[in-house]
Formats: sequence, structure tokens, C-alpha cells
Amino acid sequence: MKMKTIHYRLCGLDYVYVKAPVRKDEDDEEYIDLPMGTIEEAIATKLIEARVPIRGLEVMFLRKTFGMSLKDWSAEFGLSAAGVMKWEKAPKTRLSKVNEAAVRALSAEKLGMDIDGVWSNLVAKQDTPKRLSLKLEDAA
Repeated sequence: MKMKTIHYRLCGLDYVYVKAPVRKDEDDEEYIDLPMGTIEEAIATKLIEARVPIRGLEVMFLRKTFGMSLKDWSAEFGLSAAGVMKWEKAPKTRLSKVNEAAVRALSAEKLGMDIDGVWSNLVAKQDTPKRLSLKLEDAA
């Protein structure tokens, strides 16, 4: 199966590139050959592993990846939906370190990831990357 690197803008994060298996349909159009949600979950995992800064864009992406409403997501943090909506309405603004650590820890839990609870591992180690690349394997 052919692998292709795609600038994956569908997630709303303009720096994500995915190398994924592609096939062609009967009209000779290429499509990514992976089950629904696989790409988003892989991107979420990479965001947590790479300790990408958490901004409003990443909050919205993570919340939607987990299929959570504003009300449900905000309840996880003991906040109002309006509080989380404020983060999402400032897409390029980085969360405070405390909120970033909370979002990273909750996301890791939702993904079934083990992360070190040491403070320096819960906050971003860098600025938002210009490019975040990940490779996805064939689902077949």
C-alpha cells in the first residue's frame, strides 16, 4: 500500500503532517485508508507526547477528539462551559501553565497514556511547532 505525507488541516491545527496509507477509489481519487477517529487519536497522542503548548486550538481539537461537549469537558476541570469557551475563542492564546498541565493530564488519561506527573513534564517544553509529523500504519 502506498504511504503519503499529507498536510492534515482537517484537524484545525495548521502544523500537523500525517504520513498515512492511501488508496484510490473507482474515480481514481486518493483517500486515507484508516478507520474513523484513528488519525485524530494519533494526533492527540503526539500532542501530549511532544508536549506541544496547549492553546485554544488544541483545547478544541482535544475536546472534539474525545467527543465531549463544552459542558462535559469543562466539568472535568471544575469550570463552567463559558470558561472553556473562553479558551477556545482565543485560538492562538496559550493556556496558563496550570491549565495546560490539567488539559495534558486529562487528555493523557482519556488516551490511556501513562505520563509522568512531574510538573516539568506536564507543561510544554517549547513553542508551538512549525511542523508536527507522525506516521500512521496500515489498518489492514
